[in-house]
Amino acid sequence: MEGMERMVMIYMQRDAVFNRYGELSKLITDPDLLQVTGDECVYISNEDDYDIAVDLETCYAPFDEVKPFIAFLATQICELDNAVQRFHRKKRIKNDGRGYVRLPSPPGTVRIDYSQSMEDNPAPQKEKFDFILAFIYMEEKNRISFDYWCTTENSQLEVVFEYKENKFFLRSYGIIDNIPDNWEEEQLITGYGGQK
Repeated sequence: MEGMERMVMIYMQRDAVFNRYGELSKLITDPDLLQVTGDECVYISNEDDYDIAVDLETCYAPFDEVKPFIAFLATQICELDNAVQRFHRKKRIKNDGRGYVRLPSPPGTVRIDYSQSMEDNPAPQKEKFDFILAFIYMEEKNRISFDYWCTTENSQLEVVFEYKENKFFLRSYGIIDNIPDNWEEEQLITGYGGQK
């Protein structure tokens, strides 16, 4: 299969379905198998599978120190992506997108407050998620950023999770910030290192 056709097939297979990153056999979950590439990335899946990389250029610690957490993170990608899709489908900005409250932000940055701006989406089944996970950033300890790329237009979406108390919590979705621990009834994921 030609290169472009192969990429289109990969994107179509990963387009907007829950558990789309659920095949653990396609992810590198053994820390000893993780390798740094020449461009300071660590791929946690093969290019022909999910093509997801952790960018180490801005990582808060050396590779050897974060390698076990990256392998653990690979086992959680599916559930974290499912949480992002649930948020996309369940929530919307109040007043048909006009009811948002801005947070103080640096120049050139727009952030809106979750608690004052968001409401449940009355038609969540109609929402499609046209993004695929491309890169993961670990700039701060206990915080990871997912860089999603849109499959229908030239745009990106940044989603941030915090890891605390042995769980991942969604903290921001694009410009939506300050997402509380309990934005949905069930908490996300538990389990790295058996720590509480």
